[in-house]
Amino acid sequence: MEYIVIILICAFLGIGFFLNQPNWQDPKSTQADAQTLQAYEARPSLFVNASERALFSALIRHKPDKYFVMSKVRLEDILQVKGAIKHGRLRWQYRGRIKSRHVDFIICDAEGRFLCALELDGKSHKRDVAEMVDGFKDAIFQYAGLSLLRVQTGVNFDQFSKALWQKIEEN
Repeated sequence: MEYIVIILICAFLGIGFFLNQPNWQDPKSTQADAQTLQAYEARPSLFVNASERALFSALIRHKPDKYFVMSKVRLEDILQVKGAIKHGRLRWQYRGRIKSRHVDFIICDAEGRFLCALELDGKSHKRDVAEMVDGFKDAIFQYAGLSLLRVQTGVNFDQFSKALWQKIEEN
C-alpha cells in the first residue's frame, strides 16, 4: 500500500512538473513566442574587456590586406573530431569538449586557411580551471598542427602585432 501512495505522489509531481514547463518551440522552427523573444538582448560589444579591444585594434591597424582577423571563433569551427571516430557517444564526448569554447582571435588567409590563433591571457587565466582549459587548448592545437599564440595583457600590442604580421609574411 505504501508503494502505491509513493507512486501516486511521484506521478502527480511529475505531471505537475511537465504542466508547468515553458512552452518550448520546436528547435527546428524559427518561430518563437513573445516570452522567448524577450529573453534575449544584444551584448554591448563582441569584446569582453578593453584589452581584447586594444589587441584587436592593433592587429587590424598593422594587418596586410591579404589576411583576416576574426574574433571569438569557436574551437569547433577550427577543429573537428576525426571522421575515423565512429562511436556516437565517444564522438559526442569529444565534440562536447570543444563546441562551447573559443579562441580570442584567429588569423586566416583569403582562402579561409587558418594561419594561427591568439589567446589573450590576463588575470583570469591564472586560476586553476583556466589553466586546465588553456593546457587543453595548447595541446589540441599542437596535435592538430595549428599555431596557438598566447599574448599576455600588458604587452605592447602594436609591437606584438607588427612582429606577428612580419613573421606571417615570412612564412
